[in-house]
Amino acid sequence: MSELNQASVGHVLHAAREAQGLTLENAAVRLRLMQRQIVAMETDDFSSLGQPVFARGFVRNYARLLGLAPEPLLARMDGAPSEAATVSPLPPPSPGSWLTSPWLLLLLSGGLLAVVMPVALYWWLNSESAEVRPRPVSASQPTSRQVPKPAPAPATISPEAEAPASPALSAATVSPVVPVDAIEVPVVAATNGRLHLELGTDSWTEIKDASGKMLARKLVPAGSSLDVEGMPPFDLVIGNAQQASLTYNGRPIDLKPFVDGTVARFTLEE
Repeated sequence: MSELNQASVGHVLHAAREAQGLTLENAAVRLRLMQRQIVAMETDDFSSLGQPVFARGFVRNYARLLGLAPEPLLARMDGAPSEAATVSPLPPPSPGSWLTSPWLLLLLSGGLLAVVMPVALYWWLNSESAEVRPRPVSASQPTSRQVPKPAPAPATISPEAEAPASPALSAATVSPVVPVDAIEVPVVAATNGRLHLELGTDSWTEIKDASGKMLARKLVPAGSSLDVEGMPPFDLVIGNAQQASLTYNGRPIDLKPFVDGTVARFTLEE
């Protein structure tokens, strides 16, 4: 067991294939790969398999074919993902942080405005009515044995009838405060992988996600494109692959290492 743990990934794959009596040709046919790609894995020549994401996908499929657990082998390959960083939870908010809440400030501002505006309106209306004075008696009118007519009483001014429309009042409309719990935040469904395929000629295309669901299986006409989303890893079959271009989450993918004749067959991981 210690010798197996110390052996290279390629040596483990080679020994497992020979122990099961599989030839290179049989393994290549069952994995839908070329024999040179099988030899590259068994000699630890992963750089010839293209980008690391493809090399890891090849090793995963080869290990499953041989009945081996792929995770230990993938962990020993160059470019294996490092140990996940420890995520520390954020400290709970301090008891006084609610005083700086924008919703609380908005609520206090609305309440203050609702109190100040009626008081200002009442004071302004009263100051207008105080300026109304009785009409004075003319000096040419006789004053003896003549009772002057009483000056008309100032008319009662109602806020609704006499108050002119104030631009300041019409502009200061207090919007109702909406509770935080009443706001519905739309939930955006996240997807793990997005493939964009562009074809220069007619191409029969098949794409499956990690669950085995067929995302696309059709003849894509020349000059058109195909977009699919799903959970990686993806199994792809692309006809006339020399005239096709593929991007994964916006990153271009080189299809040349996987073309056998005119068809590219491969597994695309994260």
